[in-house]
Amino acid sequence: MIRYSTNPNTADRIRWREWGPEAFEAAREQDKPLMLFIGAFWCAFCQRMDEAAFSNEEVAALLNAYFVPVRCEDAQRPDVDARYNQNGWPTIVFMAPAGEPIATVNYLDPEDFASVLVRVYTAYHEDKDNLPSPPTPKAAPPAPDATAEEDKLRPAAFAEISDVLMAMADDVNGGFGPDHRFPHPEALDFLLYRFETGGEARYLDHVALTLDKLRASATWDERGGGFFRYSSKPDWSEPHREKLLEDHAGVLGNCFYLFRLSGRDKFRKIAEEIVDYLDATLSNKSGSAPKGPFWGCEDYVRPQGDDPLLADPGNWYPVIDEIIYTDANARAASAYLEAARVLKREELKDRAIGVLDFLWTNCRSPEGSMCHYFDGEAHAPGLLTDQVYTGLAMLDAHVAAGDAVYLDRALHLGEGVIAAHTNPSGGYHDIAHTGPAHLRVPLTLIAENGLAARFFLKIAEASGQDKYRRAADSALSAFTGDLAPYGVYAANYGRALDEFM
Repeated sequence: MIRYSTNPNTADRIRWREWGPEAFEAAREQDKPLMLFIGAFWCAFCQRMDEAAFSNEEVAALLNAYFVPVRCEDAQRPDVDARYNQNGWPTIVFMAPAGEPIATVNYLDPEDFASVLVRVYTAYHEDKDNLPSPPTPKAAPPAPDATAEEDKLRPAAFAEISDVLMAMADDVNGGFGPDHRFPHPEALDFLLYRFETGGEARYLDHVALTLDKLRASATWDERGGGFFRYSSKPDWSEPHREKLLEDHAGVLGNCFYLFRLSGRDKFRKIAEEIVDYLDATLSNKSGSAPKGPFWGCEDYVRPQGDDPLLADPGNWYPVIDEIIYTDANARAASAYLEAARVLKREELKDRAIGVLDFLWTNCRSPEGSMCHYFDGEAHAPGLLTDQVYTGLAMLDAHVAAGDAVYLDRALHLGEGVIAAHTNPSGGYHDIAHTGPAHLRVPLTLIAENGLAARFFLKIAEASGQDKYRRAADSALSAFTGDLAPYGVYAANYGRALDEFM
């Protein structure tokens, strides 16, 4: 789905194509460089590109005559975004028809962007025989000896990840790192698990501090409810005004986990506020109550002409991304199942079960893998995170509803991950299907493999089948070196490692 800024623009005059082999084939046939524009639904500078550069007559003429323009959104194609994003959104990548990189830029005004187009086109035709080669898949090494994999694991990595997170922890403002402030629900979940299994109060205290500061700050929207995606300042005082479903699902789980461990009622109340926001704003409210799956995010759009960095947020108006994202909805379903248990609200369990049934019915490919998003039809099959988050939610539903059908679905997804995502040298690839350019090479990522390991351990426990424990071992054994550089992104791996050991 190609979408443009909600403010007036003429970006649709450009002959955009969606990401895929057809765009690269057209570039080969026409001997033109390809321009990839990666944006985000909520990105103010992406909207401004539509309103300015892409609405400029000279820019549109250059792109239509001399390039194959391709457009995608980070939320719809996270696999493309993971490989090409540089310095945020928009990211604009120029490449040759075979995928050879030429140049990458971010936001530019019309005059500068037109100049870049001329220079890229000239450079391509003058020097296309000397461009760097596109990435190519490496020959798979021999499969590892399954009996020796467990010997590769380093139990000490669990404590090392704990130390890294606490070294990053801001003991004044909560959160992690020195600058921008994101909630990082997975890291908070890890610290709560660390407290639950070891009893050290400093881990629980940091989560409590983070959620306290988040709720008391401008990053929580007192007018509309919910919290904004992140703050540019470490004291949470300069929020960027977009609210994502996946973030709310993660923090909702943090609140219930913290409430269970601490008994502090204020965190149960924050959780209730999040549920109220999701039901009121990110839900299909046809009928008397929220129904079905959740929408992707709420954005606040500035009036046309306002500088994104200077515009008064009080003048911005809300818009909803009415696309259903599988991984985020699965996370929300798991959080709602816990909400139903803690808050004793049966309708929240019904909502969660309804979400999972919708995903299973509408968001699968013909071969049975979960697709990434649904906009009337399902798109982007075979991303590891969708399989794993949906599988985890199905296991939660199996416990909550006592229905074996949800265990069967989780087993189906587990088998699919093993069949389609296994990296012969260890771990699991982020994609099941390769594609053009950088998508020729699957990635084995620590955050996704940590999550996959937790999924397989839960399947092993629910089904009693030891092969899933071996599958978790494979995910964990792919990462045996220094994990400190991964920072907060090693959190799921750390928890899975300790659960496995």
